[in-house]
Amino acid sequence: MRSIPKIKTAATLLVALFSLAPVCVLSGGDSLTKSETLALANDSVVEVVGENAAVHIHGVETNTLELNVKMNNAEFVDFHTQILRGNPASHYLISATTSTGGMTTANSVIEIGLPRNTKLIIRTTNKPVVVDRSVLSYANISTSNGEIEIANSSGDFNLNTTNSEITVRSVTGEINASTSNAHVWFEGIVDKGSNSISTTNGDVSIRLEEGSNVLVSGDTRNGDVTIDGDNSSIIKDGDTATFTYGTGNETATLVITNGPGAIHINPTYISVFDGDK
Repeated sequence: MRSIPKIKTAATLLVALFSLAPVCVLSGGDSLTKSETLALANDSVVEVVGENAAVHIHGVETNTLELNVKMNNAEFVDFHTQILRGNPASHYLISATTSTGGMTTANSVIEIGLPRNTKLIIRTTNKPVVVDRSVLSYANISTSNGEIEIANSSGDFNLNTTNSEITVRSVTGEINASTSNAHVWFEGIVDKGSNSISTTNGDVSIRLEEGSNVLVSGDTRNGDVTIDGDNSSIIKDGDTATFTYGTGNETATLVITNGPGAIHINPTYISVFDGDK
């Protein structure tokens, strides 16, 4: 009879432990912040790989990369950095992926200050990518189900996403942007190289700023096309509309493809730029 209380006590402790075990997961887990700095070589490559990871890029005036990462439900975020080449680093990897069990609850916010003329590669999912006030050699940005926004920056940009908008404002350099089921908004100078913008099931609105030297051509189906607010120069064949438009000395090319959806070149009003987002 004396052993019965001991058995009851042990059983009570086991029940308590098992009842407490899932609390951390159900509450979303802990947040963890990591920061580091790293000297980069000139013209270095910075590669960012993420799952459920938002990426925010801004420029810095030194040769030192500044990294701040916030991980939510951190026990399910696999985060690491690695110098792949060089001393000082000429190829640097930042990775924040999610492990089994955290696909729907774990996420990261990666903030990076990049030196001038860095080559940037981003591959991520389900969260936005923002580049602001940056002078880059080039940027290859690929995500899915995440918006891409480039502002007040220069460089050659290759932008790819799905089911999310692409917004480019006050940017110089070559631009190639592609999405689906979403709009593309562009405002900037196009004066070199081969450029392209494409979407499906969304509108394309572009405003070519002073200094642009570009021949624009394109087509859409089941959508309106206007140039400077007018459609008189548009060629229509059934539900397909094609057009060409040039400004400056036309040293660059810009090809726009859409359908279904509208294309507007130099409209008077673009909602995301003019106050009605």
